Amino acid sequence: MLIEAKKTLSSVILTTEELAKELSIPCLVVSNPELSLVEVLNVLYPPYVPSGKISSTASIHPTAKLGFGVTVGEFVVVGENSVIGANTYLEDGVKISRNVIIGENSRIGLNSSVQHGVVIGNRFICSGNCSIGGDGFKFVTVNGKHHKIPQVGGVKIGDDVEIGSLCTIDRGGLEDTTIGDGCKFDNMVHVAHNCVLGKNIIIAGQSGVAGSTIVEDDVIIGGACAVADHLHVPAGTILAGGTSLRNSPKKKEIFVGWDYGLTFPEFQKVRVNIHNLVNFQRWAKRIKELEKYAGIKVEEKE
Repeated sequence: MLIEAKKTLSSVILTTEELAKELSIPCLVVSNPELSLVEVLNVLYPPYVPSGKISSTASIHPTAKLGFGVTVGEFVVVGENSVIGANTYLEDGVKISRNVIIGENSRIGLNSSVQHGVVIGNRFICSGNCSIGGDGFKFVTVNGKHHKIPQVGGVKIGDDVEIGSLCTIDRGGLEDTTIGDGCKFDNMVHVAHNCVLGKNIIIAGQSGVAGSTIVEDDVIIGGACAVADHLHVPAGTILAGGTSLRNSPKKKEIFVGWDYGLTFPEFQKVRVNIHNLVNFQRWAKRIKELEKYAGIKVEEKE
């Protein structure tokens, strides 16, 4: 990092006091450069401020309630008895069903849908083409025929939650699917019915949490992870990218691997054995050469 900073053509660098001592160009000295960068970018590139206008193409039910400063884009639908908090922005093509509550200063992205009975907190950010509150996946099979079990629960999302594009959060079967305050989801994340997610959970892209799983606070789930159903994931657990978690961990760990949720130390041992298997034929050839050199005759079976 220091080498790159010394090569930069920038007029000023946002950095720590320690690195600033090594540089000859002007520096803005801060304790946390990444956090300070957020403030700098918000000044240089101010976030879009919604107009507070309602498009003439929008369809808003007479019983719906819109707070002060709500912006409604083209072809938006807001269903009966739904409540939209102050300064919230419903982008073009958004569909809000009946009896939905969305908090203040939120944004629902292009073409996203929020189904009936969903409750969303304040400062919620949803990117485009998301589905919140669709039916969970639950069937009972009798005589080879699959019978759909009605999903009569809802979805409850806390404050300061952000989800990326193409995310799906299914409604609960009998109880609500819940997402705690401060959770952040990447694109294409799926949370199945009846899941209970705590606070400040991070889930990277293309990961899924199967039905009725409880994920405690501050868990980090890497990309392309699969978390099985009816598990209990302790607070602070980390799943590295591509991990398949099939059993409930007894305590927080860093899990790595595609099979049975290996801890990181366990995965390191497995990786050594896999390396050995890859080289097995080369070793077998060397053993045969040693046997020949030593005059050992071994009967080979087909």
